[in-house]
Formats: sequence, C-alpha cells, structure tokens
Amino acid sequence: MTKEKSYAASHKGLRNILSQFSLLAGKTDYSDNREIEKLKKLGDEMFFLLTHHLHTENEDLLKPLEERVHGASKHDLEDHERLEKLQGTIALQLSKLEGKQDQETGHSFYLSFTGFHSQYLEHILQEELVTEKLLLDHFTAEELQENSMRIMQKVEFPVLLLSLKYIIPAQSLNENIRILKAFRTNAPAEAFEAVLDIVKPEMTEEDYVLLTSRI
Repeated sequence: MTKEKSYAASHKGLRNILSQFSLLAGKTDYSDNREIEKLKKLGDEMFFLLTHHLHTENEDLLKPLEERVHGASKHDLEDHERLEKLQGTIALQLSKLEGKQDQETGHSFYLSFTGFHSQYLEHILQEELVTEKLLLDHFTAEELQENSMRIMQKVEFPVLLLSLKYIIPAQSLNENIRILKAFRTNAPAEAFEAVLDIVKPEMTEEDYVLLTSRI
C-alpha cells in the first residue's frame, strides 16, 4: 500500500485560496465598497480555513507524532503560534477597510498580507519536506490512511465543503478521481452533489466535464 501524504491535499487547497486572495488584494480598488466586500468575503473563507487547518494539524497530526518522536512537533507548534498571531493582525486590518481608503492604504494592506503569505508558504513547505517525512517514517500506511479517515469524519460537512471548493481545482485529475470516488461511495447522494455544485464555478468547463465523466 502506498503511504498517504497527510499534508498534500489540504496544502494545495490553502495555496490556492492564499494565491487568490493575494491576486484580489493587489487589484482591489480600496475606495470602492463593493470591491472591499468581495475581498472581505474571500478573506473570511481564507482565515476560517487557515484556522481550522492549524488546529487540525495540532490535534490530529502533531500530537500523535509527538507521542512517537519526542520533540518532533516543537518547530511546527511554535510556527503555528507565530503565524496565528500574524494572521490575527492581517484579519484585523482587513476588518477595518470600509471602501473609503486611498490606494496608498490599500497598497500597505497588500504588502502586509504579502509578508504573511510568504511566511505561510515557507511554513507549509517545511511541513511537507520535514514533518511529512517523519509521519511517513514512523507510521504505517494503514495508520496514516486510518488517521486521514478519522480527520475527514470529524470535519463538519460545511467545513469539508468549503475545503473541497479550493482543494479540487488545485489537484490533478487522478487525485480528484480518487478522492471523489471515495466520497461518492461513503457519502449521501445529496452531499456528493453539493460538492460538485461548489467546485464547478472554480474550474474551467473543460476540467469540470472531464472530471465528472471519470467519476
């Protein structure tokens, strides 16, 4: 059995939404209330997913890893604490935007987010190069697969739906076939349809048609 990578799918989704927010923040007219509301809506989804992901990692990946390899979680836990504080600062700055700011203020916010974005990307790369290897080295394929299933079962459906909105468009066709076939087998039909409905606007028509023809 091929060992499952615990970080791969979720990190692709996070890179997707972080990049979307960065692009939108760079082209937003900060004096236009409608554009600010669009930025805030995406920001709310982004910060929610980042927070949920952080706490999932702490509880469901780093905690069991620490039990097997003492000290292995220290770096990531410290990074999480630092990034959570920085995220809070960015979220507060976003909440104070009212669509009445000048472009200099908007550019300052954009640069603040870019600083956070770059640090977050460095952090998740570290997890995939170092922490992922520790998980693969110290847990069996069966254990990793069972843990991924436990995480999926713990996640409330609206949170899972929001996560898949950004994960599915960021994965390869074969990765999506695997995850959606498993979901279709284990979830109610209406839940599966809800997933397709939320990812369709996020994909090109060609990619969506190809994906749905294969599942």
